[in-house]
Amino acid sequence: MKKKRLASARYITGFDGIRTIAVIGVIIYHLSPNMMKGGYLGVPIFFVLSGYLITDLLRQEYRQNGRIDLKGFYVRRMKRLYPAMVLMLIGASAYITLFQRSLMNNLRGVVLSSLTYLNNWWQIYHDSSYFNHFDNESPFTHLWSLAVEGQYYFIWPIVFVLLIKFIRNQGKIFLILASCSLESSILMWALFTP
Repeated sequence: MKKKRLASARYITGFDGIRTIAVIGVIIYHLSPNMMKGGYLGVPIFFVLSGYLITDLLRQEYRQNGRIDLKGFYVRRMKRLYPAMVLMLIGASAYITLFQRSLMNNLRGVVLSSLTYLNNWWQIYHDSSYFNHFDNESPFTHLWSLAVEGQYYFIWPIVFVLLIKFIRNQGKIFLILASCSLESSILMWALFTP
């Protein structure tokens, strides 16, 4: 049986504008945190856009083929993200080893956690606060966001497949996801310690 090729993904031009606003906010926040206090919100905006786009790709593949090729999905994601990250890790590690030996503290842990998309958990385990890193010269500080994205890319397609396989009703799937989102928001609010 010949597998149908996925029709080209829909391109939503408005997302470019949202990305631009998010990038500008993040850049201004990093240049002057007091000037743009909410600038860090650009990262969650990217997470939401990425989540929407990945879900749309999965949904489109399921509608077109009646199934989702998880292996193919993971290979495409790895080809898109991994080479640039590995190149950055090699280059930054070489630079640190040769010229910035003061940054070698935990270099192995940072690199390994980044390669496995677990850097956010590594930073949590080591009691690192992203917001305390503005004085830190480390080129690896921001890899927590790529780890979150990698974990999402790994977990969400499996959840998506299970939902469409066992629940099937789109209304019920929406209610399940909306209630999980609401519960997550309540837990974040309740557990947040400023």
